[in-house]
Amino acid sequence: MASNIMLTLLFLGVVLVVHYLAPPRDRWKLLLTASLIFYASASLWMLLLTGVSACWSWFAGGRIEEVHTEKGKRGWLLFGILPLLGVLFVFKYFNFFSASVASVLALTGLPAAPLVLKLMLPLGISYYTFKMISYLADIYLGKRGSEPHVGYYLTYVLFFPQILSGPIERSESFLEQLHRGVYYEGGLFAEGIQRILLGLFKKMVIANRLGGYVDTVFASPGEYPGLAAVMAAFFYSFQLYCDFSGYSDIAIGMGNLLGIRSRQNFRCPYFARNIRDFWNRWHISLSSWLRDYVYIPLGGSRVSQVKRGRNVLLTFLASGLWHGDNWTFVMWGGIHGVWNLFSRKKGVEAAGTVRRIWQTLVTFLGITLGWVFFRAESLPAAVSYLRRAVLGFSLSMADIQNSILPFTGDNTCAAYFLTVCLFLLLLFLYEWGQVYGKGKDQEFSLSGGWMVVMGMSVALFGVFGASGFLYAQF
Repeated sequence: MASNIMLTLLFLGVVLVVHYLAPPRDRWKLLLTASLIFYASASLWMLLLTGVSACWSWFAGGRIEEVHTEKGKRGWLLFGILPLLGVLFVFKYFNFFSASVASVLALTGLPAAPLVLKLMLPLGISYYTFKMISYLADIYLGKRGSEPHVGYYLTYVLFFPQILSGPIERSESFLEQLHRGVYYEGGLFAEGIQRILLGLFKKMVIANRLGGYVDTVFASPGEYPGLAAVMAAFFYSFQLYCDFSGYSDIAIGMGNLLGIRSRQNFRCPYFARNIRDFWNRWHISLSSWLRDYVYIPLGGSRVSQVKRGRNVLLTFLASGLWHGDNWTFVMWGGIHGVWNLFSRKKGVEAAGTVRRIWQTLVTFLGITLGWVFFRAESLPAAVSYLRRAVLGFSLSMADIQNSILPFTGDNTCAAYFLTVCLFLLLLFLYEWGQVYGKGKDQEFSLSGGWMVVMGMSVALFGVFGASGFLYAQF
């Protein structure tokens, strides 16, 4: 169920019926029960591991608040966080660390076989671990008190719309809503339906439709023209965005239907005009988390220029490593870190139309280049891919035909390609209106016309066979 969005929405429908039959003060119990069932449908042992981690962080949070000395608070903070990081390291990074050490030893003439642990990665471990760490850190910093109700806290950690791929919701807002009671709000419910529809359009109509082409070309770029490699790189940019922001829209919308408000996780990031602007729009819950719990504790920008550069690089390297146990992610984070160091913040808002378009295009091109490392299996594979895209590039009729062919492998590829372009154009027009239109400063809303267009697109052109989400693996 956790890997199939349609089953998840069916599960949500059942939960909604029971949810609103219960008194508002007791609805957290149904949310927790639904979350336990949802996670258990993937694996009972994963649920046990996650539950133990959550109970431990809840206990440690109470101890941080009870201790009155700075040394004691710091001790309990470390005592609470280190086991959480230890579990994350064992399940997600141990094999990567072991292989890296073995590679270094081999370079020194001491060959050694890496120790490999065959463990299944718990669903959403990166997301719920960051939730628990921010909770403990906020108590230590005095931003909030510890949560006295373990049931509320478990509901926050395990909330089923967000457990798979976020957003990384902060504890204050979520727990405050549970304490207040979860009520039905007509406007919020309507917004939830709109968000889910938008998310389904991005995921089912665009991301799933692009996935086959991207996988085919990235698997063997040497078998296709350089133009195909260029197209696949751009298509991957759109696939990743539509897949992840689509999930975020669906997750936030599901929460809205249940009476839970969550903050925005994406704000049309490909309309960003520099890399800093991009990170204010992309995966906002992660970028703000890294700012608050990595960048600022390191000293932020209130230090010398050298130390500020170090802080920026370390933050983005941490972002890369958070995404996966591969040097490609570290490289991707490093690219964004260096780019941020040289990005100018002043003078962006005052630019004219032509300059704004140019800034947006250059930023998007740089982001797409970075995504090649993010998508590649290894650093040599990424370099080989880029070499193929540059040296093998041609706009001959034969190369154009062979670059469109991977969509379907037969004569229907041209129609498939034009269909994809049409839906990308629709998304562009929608987001253009969000960024530059009349409603750019308003709260989220999907007009009736867009609801009809997206609803019909999902019903008629949605690709429902590929239901997994790319960011679930991170």
